[in-house]
Amino acid sequence: MDIEQLNIKYGIAGQLKFVKGSGGFPFILISNDSATALISVYAAQVLSFKPVEENEDLLFLSPKSYYDEGKAIRGGIPVCWPWFGSDPVDLKRPNHGFVRNGLWTVSGTEASIDLDTKVILRFPDTAKSESCWQQAFALELEISVGNTLTLELITRNTGDQKFSITQAFHTYVHVGDINQVQVLGLEDTEYLDKLDNSTQKRQIGAVTVLAEIDRIYTDVQNELIIDDSAFNRRIRIASTSNKTAVVWNPWAKSSAVMPDLEQNDYQHFICVEAGNIVTDVVDIPPGSQYSLLTNFKILRD
Repeated sequence: MDIEQLNIKYGIAGQLKFVKGSGGFPFILISNDSATALISVYAAQVLSFKPVEENEDLLFLSPKSYYDEGKAIRGGIPVCWPWFGSDPVDLKRPNHGFVRNGLWTVSGTEASIDLDTKVILRFPDTAKSESCWQQAFALELEISVGNTLTLELITRNTGDQKFSITQAFHTYVHVGDINQVQVLGLEDTEYLDKLDNSTQKRQIGAVTVLAEIDRIYTDVQNELIIDDSAFNRRIRIASTSNKTAVVWNPWAKSSAVMPDLEQNDYQHFICVEAGNIVTDVVDIPPGSQYSLLTNFKILRD
């Protein structure tokens, strides 16, 4: 992608510009009266979001992230689609689907007011994607940057047969100290414990992280809160069109073998992921579409 041409066609004076980012990928820099944000066109991945009154970023991004085509960027908000987790039919396709490992295209930008800037990215239905998935589709991600951050992933079935998907926003939330974090809104909710052969269990009280955690919560509420006392803030995650959510942190032992994480990075993020996962499969008939929307807001007393 030609950075100059992108700026001519889609740049917004004083708010949005395209730059050559890490790995040579085109990045989008947004700076409006409400917030700043950084978005990679590769993977359609929000890497940073910081309201103007905040000192800390909402999102965690590993300083050791890979920026190579075919590899996922560790941090921000990766898009998992059209499956979450390992290949559902064991064809050795990429974990969490193929759209987080490929270059998207820019299909639009918009500044509704000085406080809100929108970017629309589209994943091309190309031969590369067809080699991983045989369905005819159109996939767009709308990203709105203002006082809050909103992502809407829209899947359209452009073929003549129904297909099914699972999906998620694999959000890495930046926290001050993982030992002081609580996730609220999952009390008394059933979950599958992936560290215990996906045994079904029930959440008692708020979610805390004192060791490795990897859980898929089912029949979740549409609003979750991350209480980050070290940064003296709470983060509200409000979503629509999903019944499941993931809470994940690799802790010391697992993160030590991840080459794209620093030794102590696990202490400074928690993944709380809204999506349609495992039990929450989405069927999309021909000519129909499905939208997964999530909004992130930093709350202060």
